[in-house]
Amino acid sequence: MIAAPPTARSLSTPAVLLPGTAMIAITFGLARYGYGLLLPDMKAELGIGPSAAGLISSLGYVSYLLANAGVVPLTSWRGARVAVAAAASAAASGMAVVALAGSAWAVALGVTIAGAAAGMAFPPYADIVDRHVAPPRRAVVWSTISSGTGWGVALAGPVAILAGDQWRWAWASFVVIAVVVGIAATRLAPPREHAALRRAQLSPSWFLCPRSRPLLLSAVLVGAGSAVWWVFSVDAMQQAGMDTTATRVVYAVCGAACLLGSLSGYAFDRVGLRGGYLASTALLALSLGLLGAAAADLGAALVAAVLFGAFYAAVIAAHGVWSAEVFEQHPAAGLAAVSTALTVGTLVGPSLAGVVIDHGGHGVALVGATVATGLALPFCPPSERRRAALAEHRCTAAPVRR
Repeated sequence: MIAAPPTARSLSTPAVLLPGTAMIAITFGLARYGYGLLLPDMKAELGIGPSAAGLISSLGYVSYLLANAGVVPLTSWRGARVAVAAAASAAASGMAVVALAGSAWAVALGVTIAGAAAGMAFPPYADIVDRHVAPPRRAVVWSTISSGTGWGVALAGPVAILAGDQWRWAWASFVVIAVVVGIAATRLAPPREHAALRRAQLSPSWFLCPRSRPLLLSAVLVGAGSAVWWVFSVDAMQQAGMDTTATRVVYAVCGAACLLGSLSGYAFDRVGLRGGYLASTALLALSLGLLGAAAADLGAALVAAVLFGAFYAAVIAAHGVWSAEVFEQHPAAGLAAVSTALTVGTLVGPSLAGVVIDHGGHGVALVGATVATGLALPFCPPSERRRAALAEHRCTAAPVRR
């Protein structure tokens, strides 16, 4: 990438961390994962079956993929501020469509629009962190921003409890929050920094060399397994006999546990990225299996929620730190590649799970999610020996054109 001249103004760490965390909270915790929280009530009123529910969720991930692919050039051409504004606008408008939906088709449209918001939110902050945060603090800042999902989920649960069966009011509340956060984050985001800045043109093979392949395969598998929780966990507990308020408490606890992901940067510093990733992925898989085995037991569900929230956030943070190492010359494009791989998994996971639920129930779907997540364990950050071998590797990917 051609070096950019000094920025017009340098952002303080809080000016990066706070709006970044808040934007991830609304685009992921509300716009993306609010669907699974409120799905049981929407199903009852609009007649959405498990297969249709999985398909609607997958549509949101399709738009996520498209937005994720488009946001990197948008950030390059127009600056991070425009990309952040676009993400906030998509979140608010998509959730507004769901709030007013009178049919499953309208829900699908709203979820699709809202899904694009999450696709546009992460990559701009990869560049912002890279440009405005000192290297020693980047892992901690990035893991904190990643934990924004937890803040959103933790907020969504109490809002849904207060709304009761009035799911439209819950979505309307999410819209108001998205508008307020979006305006603030847009004002704080850096504008286009230099008209002459040009990004490298990247070939697909650049993302598939031995350095990046394990990272991207891990993201696909983790995405497939974790999406089953986000879409069907509340429905699984209610179908097993747990009352609505209790399931929403479990969901909020999961979000609160996601906040522990902000500590994962410190953990990675102590035990290493490889060790932290392996432990987090194993415990993430365990949480899915526990919910599948005991969805009717509130105590077991709460334990599963804490495990899932904490270690989902830790795995996502590990992917972000790992991506910064693999794609150090182009952090936004690298993170977009990881997000795309994660979304390929989340695109497939809910659709397959919906079909499995129709034929075998929620427990079988959660066992499948456990297996998919466990399969990500071999695809881990390299050991010191492997890292030394990769240092000698000359990637055969097509050259980067400027």
